[in-house]
This record gives sequence, structure tokens and C-alpha cells, in this order.
Amino acid sequence: MAEPDKQQIGDGSDNYADALRKTVEASKQISQAAAQKAATAGATATANAAAATVEAGVSTGKAVAEIAAGTAAGGPWGAILSAAWSMRHSLFKVLICSCLGLLLIIIIIVSLPSIIFSRPEDPSVPSELLAVYEEMSDVVSGCVTAGYDYAKSEVKRIIAEGGYDYMLSMNALKDYGRESQDFDVCYILAAYSASLEQKGTSKQDMKDKLDAVVPQMFQVTYETKETTVMIPPINEGDEPLTGTIRYVECTIHQFDREAITTAFEIDLDAPYGQFGIKTGDAILHMATALKCTIYGSMVSYAVPPITDAELNAFINRLTCSPARKDLIRTGLSLVGSVPYFWGGKSPAGWNNEWNTPKLVTATGSKSTGTIRPFGLDCSGFTDWTYKTALGVGLKAGSEGQWYNSSPITAEELLPGDLGFLDKPGTVSINHVMIYAGMDEKGKRLWVHSTSDNGGVALNSPSYVKYFRRVNGIDLDGSAVPAADNPI
Repeated sequence: MAEPDKQQIGDGSDNYADALRKTVEASKQISQAAAQKAATAGATATANAAAATVEAGVSTGKAVAEIAAGTAAGGPWGAILSAAWSMRHSLFKVLICSCLGLLLIIIIIVSLPSIIFSRPEDPSVPSELLAVYEEMSDVVSGCVTAGYDYAKSEVKRIIAEGGYDYMLSMNALKDYGRESQDFDVCYILAAYSASLEQKGTSKQDMKDKLDAVVPQMFQVTYETKETTVMIPPINEGDEPLTGTIRYVECTIHQFDREAITTAFEIDLDAPYGQFGIKTGDAILHMATALKCTIYGSMVSYAVPPITDAELNAFINRLTCSPARKDLIRTGLSLVGSVPYFWGGKSPAGWNNEWNTPKLVTATGSKSTGTIRPFGLDCSGFTDWTYKTALGVGLKAGSEGQWYNSSPITAEELLPGDLGFLDKPGTVSINHVMIYAGMDEKGKRLWVHSTSDNGGVALNSPSYVKYFRRVNGIDLDGSAVPAADNPI
């Protein structure tokens, strides 16, 4: 059972009248802000034309609620970009035919990465736009995969050159790279376009620059260890001997975003052109605008991704079994990186389809039938976390996971246990999440995929009523036995 957008945790049903009102207000903000900043009558004329186009679309019923979502995520420019997607024929014609100065430069040059938008001859054709985006996404994902493969080969090199025991070393490997490839395709495309100031961008040039920093994408650190083993006697009746075996504990860290600034030789604090903003801000603006245009609205995360250092510090504070720590580490690796997607399920490990446009086919949600960035719903996230960390899957849907677990008290809660919004059948929409421990103020922290936060988040929701522990899995033992649903 998939979990739709949950009104109980902050999401309301579609309110088109309110969405249209916000669109008109955003349009007025655009024209007013442009009129104040522009030094030419041409820029003011363009702003007014753009605003008039949006208002016309509203009055004729062409605009949809996604425009308001764009406004909330990207400010006034987000509204225009979302409006451009909803009313692409009329708005693009107005902007292109009214090529009159600063406003157009801001919208086209600052907001839209040239690596995507210089490719289609007709920006009003969504299928071609999506095809170009998917092509560029494949290039970026391929480069990042090469970086991860390089890190794995580096681990094998360290083991071989140091003469360490291979099996013990591989068993001790801490691989955070496979769980969370902390990269954003839109951000990388925007960074590349910004590095060339929107001029002369090409797929091959971008690939060559990313390939040059493959060794920097996933850092590998290691620590030498020793263990004592029993050596069987050669002759019957002899006493067994003991020996010391050296092995190495390697760590493949999460994707390092600094590799992107190195690849494209970017100074994030440097001024961007003549627009009075920093390059880093321009890149974030372009990445947001690209998402608005690709998806028709911007799905934003309420929290940023957790860094490798923050993740390690959080796990080190936990006082629980290694299996429970692995669960929390795996779940937190997706915070701020994987969006909420109605009906979203996934096999173990990082899924390259996450954050790519997909049609929502599961029924029962206001997002059904729309194109959204692919991700996980709440039960898909809990199932993915258990499969990835322990190799054991949970039942499908929040209801299945409820009946595959047993009740515990709040005092018995340990990291890795489940929390539910309510009992199955008592609410129209249920919700499941994973307990992650306490914060500094003594509040319970939960990691979960929620429409309220736009994706996987770590927070302290007040609506958790029931606490349960998954059946058939001993999270506190030295080994985790297979449950009813192996992957």
C-alpha cells in the first residue's frame, strides 16, 4: 500500500483558487521588482508582459497549482519558470519576442543552464526537453559511477600493497558511497553552465572535466587492525597455536561536492557576471530553476543532506548494537537526497533512477498522473533501509509492516524500531518511520520519507502514536537472522 501526501502532517488537498491567487501575486512581485531594478523601459516592459501573460493564463484556466509550488520554492522567478512550463507556448513567445534588456537576461542566462536549454530548438516541446535532461543525467551518473568504481579499486590496492588479509579487510569495509551518492544532477549541470558563463557548453567537455576528478569524488581512508586467530595443530595431540593477522579497515566516504568546484574551476564566492550575486548563489538559482522547469514545479527539501562528518558524529553518539547503528546510518544517508514519491519502492542500494522524472502511476494521491522526481514513499523507505543495511526486506506498505511487527513501549524504543501515525484502518492515510534516537533536548528523532518535507528527513514529528519492533529480526544479537522477506 502506497502512502500519499499526508494532510495530517502539513499537506492539504489541492486548492486551485488559492494557487491561482498566489500566482497572480507572484506575477505582480516580478513586475514590481524588475521595474525597481531595471534601468531601461525595455526591462519594465518585458516584466509587465511576462506578468500579464501569467495573469492571462490564470484567467483562462491554463495555470495550475504547480505554479504556486514553484513560487514557494523559487520565489518570483520560480513562479515564472513554473508558469513557463504550464503555459510554455505563450510565455516563451512573449519573452523571446520582447528581448528587451535585463529581465530577459536574468531569466534566460542566470536561471536556465545552457547545457540543457541550448539543446532543443523549440523550448515548448517537453518531450525533447526531458530527453536532453535524461541524456545529460546519464552522462553525470556515469561519471559518478566511475568515481565510485575508482574508490573500490583503491580499497583493493591498499589491501594488496599492504599485504593485509583480503577477506577480513573486505568484511571490515565501511562503504558509505554505495548508500548515498550525494550528488544532484541539476546542481552539477548548473555548475558546469555557470563555469562557462552559459557559453560554449557541450556534453563532451562536461564529461571530460568530470572524468578528470574521478579520483576525488569518493575519498578513501583506512586504519590498520590486528586480530588473534587460532591455528589448528599439525599433529594430533599437539596444542593449538595462536597467530596474529593484520587487516585494514577502509572507509569509502560519501560523494564529495568539492570535486565539482574543482572540475569546473569554480570560485563559489566570486561575483557572477554583472548580476550582483555570487557564483554559488547563481548555481543554486539555476539548479532550482531547472528542477522547476523539468518537473513543472519545484520539490524542495526542508532539510539539507547530512554530510559525512555529521553522519559519523550522529552514529558515534548512539549507544546501541552494530546492527541498529547500520540501520540508522543507512537511513540517514538519504536525508535531503531522495524525494518523496507516491508508491515509490526500490531495491537495495543506491538507485540511479532516484531524482529522475517519472510518471506517478499509483492511484489515490493528488500526484497520481503527474511527472515527479522518482523517490520513495514512507513504507518504501523503511523497507529499503532494512534491505540495504541488513539484507532483509519488510512487508509491503505501512499496513503490512504494522502486522509484521509487535508493540513496544516508549521506554523500550531503540534505534531501528518503527513508529506509526495510527492503527491500520483507523485513518485514511497511515505513516511509518524509523526511530533514530534522542536529540540534545530529549526529543525523539525519526528518519522517514514524508511529503511534508518533500523527501527523506530527520525530525521530531509530534503525531507518532504507536511504537513497534519488527518480528523475526534480532537487532541486538551478534548476527541478524533472515526474516520472512529476504531480498
